Amino acid sequence: MGIKNILVSLSVDINSSLVTAKYAIYIAKVFQAKLIAVYVIDKGTLQKLVKHRIFLDTEAMEYEKEIENEGKIFLDRFKHMAESKEVSFEGVEVKGVVHTEVINKIKETNADLLIMGELKEFLSLRDTFYNEGALIFYEAPCPVLVVKNKKYVELLYQSI
Repeated sequence: MGIKNILVSLSVDINSSLVTAKYAIYIAKVFQAKLIAVYVIDKGTLQKLVKHRIFLDTEAMEYEKEIENEGKIFLDRFKHMAESKEVSFEGVEVKGVVHTEVINKIKETNADLLIMGELKEFLSLRDTFYNEGALIFYEAPCPVLVVKNKKYVELLYQSI
């Protein structure tokens, strides 16, 4: 028993994901757990942007490559951060619907804990049904830890 595998869900927002990453590293270090980071390239949103003619097909492909590159760079940075704190790390980049891919990774890796960034504020009840973070939070088959308080997270991260 115990926490052996921790999955952390990263978003395209690198600043909030960095705070989440630091806290995930801290928690993984404390529990001596393996840290698995998942970065999802949101194919659904890209398809909607093309469908509604906000992007042309070529623009969507260029944007997707840009997001892929950012994901690789961030996962590599996250790996170095984890290794510098002697935390076992695996980074995964996948394409698909964000909440579906994160939930699938939780199941696939037998994650004992999901760590994710703060949920966005809902403007309406309808927003709840389309917010990927909220869907992940509600559908996760394991306990979920939501990261807040950037200054406190930084202090914890520096303490290890």
